[in-house]
Amino acid sequence: MNRNTIVQNNDAQKTGWKSAWLEESRAGRVVFLTALLIYTGIMLYLFIMQCFEVPVFRSDMPDYVKEVAGIKGDYEFPYPLFFVTAKIFAVIMGAPVAVAVVTALYNSFGLCVAKYYMGREVKTFVNYKGLSKNKHVAIDIAVTVAVFVLFLLSHLYSPKNTAFFGFDYAYRCMGIYTPNPFWNATYMATRPFAIICFFEAARVLREYEKDFSWKNCMLFAVSLFLTTLAKPSYTLVILPLLAIILIFHLIRSKGKSFRNAFYFCVTMIPTGLALLYQYSGVFTGINVMGEETGIGIAFAKVWSNYSKNIPLSILMGMALPIGVLVINYKEFLKNYIYRFAWWNYLVGMIMFLLLYEKGFRMLHANFSWGYMHGMFAVFFITLILVIKNTIQWWKSYKMVFVAAEWAVLLYHLVCGINFLVYALGGNDLAGF
Repeated sequence: MNRNTIVQNNDAQKTGWKSAWLEESRAGRVVFLTALLIYTGIMLYLFIMQCFEVPVFRSDMPDYVKEVAGIKGDYEFPYPLFFVTAKIFAVIMGAPVAVAVVTALYNSFGLCVAKYYMGREVKTFVNYKGLSKNKHVAIDIAVTVAVFVLFLLSHLYSPKNTAFFGFDYAYRCMGIYTPNPFWNATYMATRPFAIICFFEAARVLREYEKDFSWKNCMLFAVSLFLTTLAKPSYTLVILPLLAIILIFHLIRSKGKSFRNAFYFCVTMIPTGLALLYQYSGVFTGINVMGEETGIGIAFAKVWSNYSKNIPLSILMGMALPIGVLVINYKEFLKNYIYRFAWWNYLVGMIMFLLLYEKGFRMLHANFSWGYMHGMFAVFFITLILVIKNTIQWWKSYKMVFVAAEWAVLLYHLVCGINFLVYALGGNDLAGF
């Protein structure tokens, strides 16, 4: 890599949110905003149907509506960000509409955040400022398409009541899992902050050993705190991962990184206090059913209820990322954020395999949310690599691999759109 490329990559990493938007072509902005408006409208319709409990539009939404309306339910939601926002909106439009609108807004905000980071990463391997006007527009639109694909794709599945490679599963969502569980509002509320936290954590980890800066950590610290207040599912993945990485760096540096690691940990204190508040009642007492609460440890105790072949479930959920990883193993060795995404996924998977909530909530598989955050992170970076491969391997024999990547990606996308259409048709997602 020559000096000009290094400077270009550093400039791309430092581009701010406002600068990135102003730098984008007018056509690129129009395409993104138009697609965002259409997507938001479609999802708002789905959320409204779910919140008003229109027959067969079944989801977790009615429990959220009760919480916002101040009606005592069977569940506790000690993560206030989503519910406080919805209660503010409810003053004007009522609880059901408020929950639907706030869910749609947070979900669409996630798209905007993903658009920024996707564009930033793509600009590290294209000479964006040196492109012609037409190529400038093409890159902008390609990033937009990739972002919407990311928010629409799902795991792979076969037709209902049809075994997949001899594998029969209880549900086509539970057991395989998807990076886009759009039946769960709190996941969508925490996702935009989780995306920021993921990218900012990777940036800080690359820099903190040599040059720690409180200012450079602020966006990470704030996003970590907000994603915890929205729903701590990603926090439960990223904090153990950061602990492992910091300890590894401490050992590797023979203690020299201790001071900067300590400062880095200080930025997480607000999040730690929020977690103590949220989980103060999890390890003691009884739930509304009179059952013992707490976290249990057992291998695949929950996952095995929904899948009789967990390795195949993992393959069906992660077919594209696994295939791209095999093709791009050298990229994995040199690309830190790519490795970081996979580490997030592995930590989420290990926690889901080993941990479960005691009582009736065990079968809710709540540790699967962290697993799905990990899936989303890996799919995010995988799509960036697909774009990179397409650009760099064009007119090369390696286009055979690119064609295979796009074919599997299309399968993920078709499955995701089919799932969304199924939901929009007023079907019971539990029986998908």
